[in-house]
Amino acid sequence: MTPPPQAQAQDSQPCEPQGAKAAPAQVDAPGIFKGAPVIVRALQGAPEYNGCKGVVTAGPFENGRYEVTMEAQGKPEPKVLSLKPANFVLDTDALKEYVSTKRAEKARRSPPLEDFALVWAKGKGLSSKALVSKITQVPDLAAHHVLMRVEKFAFSQMGLGYLMKGFTRTFNAFHNFYQYGEDGFYRSACWGYATVMESSHPKVAVGTRLYGLVPPCRYHLMPVGGTIPRGKNGEPAMVELTMTDMPFNLRRFQEMEVVSAPGEQDGAAEVDGEASLLEDWRLVLKEIYTMAFYMDENLLVDTGMINSVIISCASAKTAMALAYCLRMREMRYVVGLTSKEHLEFVKATDLYHEVYTYDQVESLPNNRTIVYMDFKCDGELRQNITLRMGTNLMYNMVLGPAVFQKRMEDQVFEKRAREVLFDESSWRERRRMVAEVTKTGRNEKLKDSFPAFVQRLRQHVKLRRVCGEKAFKDMYDAVYSNTSSPGDAYICTLHEEEGGVDEIWGP
Repeated sequence: MTPPPQAQAQDSQPCEPQGAKAAPAQVDAPGIFKGAPVIVRALQGAPEYNGCKGVVTAGPFENGRYEVTMEAQGKPEPKVLSLKPANFVLDTDALKEYVSTKRAEKARRSPPLEDFALVWAKGKGLSSKALVSKITQVPDLAAHHVLMRVEKFAFSQMGLGYLMKGFTRTFNAFHNFYQYGEDGFYRSACWGYATVMESSHPKVAVGTRLYGLVPPCRYHLMPVGGTIPRGKNGEPAMVELTMTDMPFNLRRFQEMEVVSAPGEQDGAAEVDGEASLLEDWRLVLKEIYTMAFYMDENLLVDTGMINSVIISCASAKTAMALAYCLRMREMRYVVGLTSKEHLEFVKATDLYHEVYTYDQVESLPNNRTIVYMDFKCDGELRQNITLRMGTNLMYNMVLGPAVFQKRMEDQVFEKRAREVLFDESSWRERRRMVAEVTKTGRNEKLKDSFPAFVQRLRQHVKLRRVCGEKAFKDMYDAVYSNTSSPGDAYICTLHEEEGGVDEIWGP
């Protein structure tokens, strides 16, 4: 193959006469292809072209040269040069722009995809009046992004409680994880399942099913910061989303667990057996149980072998999980405090040795050293328990609201005398260095005991499924007004076609 007639740089050899022996072929320049954007450099005979940008239009020829075409300013015809590989270099900036443009063209959807999301209006409290529905067009897929279809998510009293203004525990940042682009609104997040519909990340395949924090919406587009492969001890693989202003101690909330992935080598699509076994119960109870397990660890490390505990909001699922963990390590005396309306429900669970209502604090036994686990954050109740127990009260552990309490007076989250604030993120780091955890198989016990807790709670808690906007708002209003039963757990989806009707129904 001989090059076409064209201009050559003077520092290169001219074309061989016809019939002459062809020069030996040179090795192709790595990374150079037809259409590649390049920058001319190191020309000695025609230095005026150094720094000019062009495109590779042909080559390599038998003499090892490439044809580079440049748009000549002020001239009708483009300038064509025959250059050695040493006289041009890839224009990486132009190449990145070219690749991004091609990816965007490929990812453009027809017809456009619309998202339906629920957001909270700032300054309007937490009632259902503050809940606003938004319909927006899903943006095109950019590089290293994934588009997830949010299948379903769990919503509970705790989720609403942690949105309260002034709350300073770990979960106060839930509504900052997924920032909303429109001023005057913010988003919350719930534990849910999502499936990857589109992906421009090389290590996240379409069809991957994920478990983690998701906002209440139908579709969710997020950048991917990286991936974590499966651990040697069975830890699930992770997809790490990129979230702006994510505090370091909360970084785990941007990690999505891989539940199942297409094309597994062992032929089994399901990666996480726990998810396939428990499915919806995992959404409702997994994070709650993990937090309660950590509370029990924190109590064990700080108080040693203390054997008596009082738990407020005893009907809350987090409180029941804590009672289960305490009884699992043979705590001798676990007392539950609850409202009159929930007294019989709490007694029926048989998780507490004794159950009292809030107006029976004066009847609490005060003849033993005890710790108060405060889920209610009621300053008056805390003071009454302190006065009743006297010096037998070792301390109060302030855990945060497990149940949303509308118009709660004297609600206290700050640390006072003989009070300890439980911070899940801090304990998660600390427990790695505590002998009571590292040398007693606590991590294995956490994993192995969770299915048994689910089986225990299934006897008292019923899953209720919420489908569509109207059903979600009705459920939300019941949670906000404290009329929902502690025996109900809600699995929600905003894909109305999956439920058939826009209502709440039982399993």
